[in-house]
Amino acid sequence: MARKQLKNRRESPSDPKDTAGKMADAVSYLCQVAAEEGFGGVLPDLFEARDKLQRIADADDPPAGGNC
Repeated sequence: MARKQLKNRRESPSDPKDTAGKMADAVSYLCQVAAEEGFGGVLPDLFEARDKLQRIADADDPPAGGNC
């Protein structure tokens, strides 16, 4: 899938740890919605993604880039 260009994208590079923390928060919200709407089958995968993002946010060294 091609990546869609965001209109209001910041010009300065973002902090990877900050971005990972925000993504972990977003996935936490998805976990809540999935549970409320009966999509329990995806919860283990969402929890795994959330935990991985949180570990990145909490790490002393940010990720070097590349694949997940």
